[in-house]
Amino acid sequence: MQLPLPPELSPEDVPAPLRAILEKLRAGGHRAHLVGGCVRGWLRGEAVRDFDVATDARPERVLELFPRAVPIGLRHGTVMVPSACGPVDVTSTRPGASLEDDLARRDFTVNAMAFDPLAPRFVDPRGGRADLAAGRLRCVGSAAERLREDPLRGVRAARFVATLGLFPDAELEAALPASAAALDGVAPERIRRELEALLAGAEAGRGVALLRRTGLEARLVPGAPDDAPLLMDALPSDTELRWVAWLRGTRAESILARLRVSRRSAERVTRLLRLHPIDAQADPGSPVSLRRVLARAGEDGVAELLALREAELAVRAPAGAAEKDPLSSLRAGFDRERGRQDLALHRLDLALDGRAVMEILGCPPGPEVGRALRALTERVLEDPTLNTAERLRETLLEGRRARQV
Repeated sequence: MQLPLPPELSPEDVPAPLRAILEKLRAGGHRAHLVGGCVRGWLRGEAVRDFDVATDARPERVLELFPRAVPIGLRHGTVMVPSACGPVDVTSTRPGASLEDDLARRDFTVNAMAFDPLAPRFVDPRGGRADLAAGRLRCVGSAAERLREDPLRGVRAARFVATLGLFPDAELEAALPASAAALDGVAPERIRRELEALLAGAEAGRGVALLRRTGLEARLVPGAPDDAPLLMDALPSDTELRWVAWLRGTRAESILARLRVSRRSAERVTRLLRLHPIDAQADPGSPVSLRRVLARAGEDGVAELLALREAELAVRAPAGAAEKDPLSSLRAGFDRERGRQDLALHRLDLALDGRAVMEILGCPPGPEVGRALRALTERVLEDPTLNTAERLRETLLEGRRARQV
């Protein structure tokens, strides 16, 4: 269904390198339309950086027309064409299928729109623009059939709720529970990408709530705490911190490993989980305990743990409770320790390095140097005034004499 060009869509908004790709496909005798997320983004007035093109050219023909292109998903007919405006995913429609046929096979109506800036032409056979304006998330055709085709679409629905502020229609929500078990057969990397995008969304709490009431959360994050949806929206839009909020009390390491979360992110999430709640780890009246938590979490980690605990306490506070900051003394304690001129939390903060340790102890490089640096770091955490070259030298020599007795 070709419609008048909506005022939100302007051919001038399409970057010149992207137009050049469409023109080259068209000059080669092929159809070429912008589809999916970029069209949706322009209709929402967003800055668009990811571009998808649907064409009747076969992948081999696309690779012929664009020698620098990379086949990133030939199983689905997708070739990535690099351009000055970023990578452009060019996907071939099924042989003999029209553009409308291709749009009819997509997941949600808000993804089933196409834009040809060269004509110009707007195609919206399923009312995606109207659904977008109404804040409605609706499947193309039968919701049950779309979810059977790809169970990941249930998780994507929650992601769209979180990132686009949409509300699933009754048919979609009713079909979601039946798709939960089929998620076991979906590649973990695909699920992880959807969940990470969900957690970064402005309405992540609503996205998690949808997963919960439809049974998908129990499949993906079993044992998640009751207050997780509420905490999501009370926290900064930090994916890893929201993972921490979601995974409290669960078998977090197992879940992160199963979803193939990157090692760096998984380590950070599990480290923060081990230090939560922070008010049980650090005593505001004990500088040593404050410094130990600072050393383990880092300054950014302490700020995140305080934000998480503050949100947790606020969510659990009874209605009408007087406003107060139960963490004020803890914050003040951390601020006091961070302000110390002699603060040393890690080996690199020590007034002596490994070379100096070897000279003092008369030893070669090896495990003894590492043990000495660790011991010095522990001593300085307990008493920062020790962090001078002379006092650390004395500490090393005292330790060696004690071992020789």
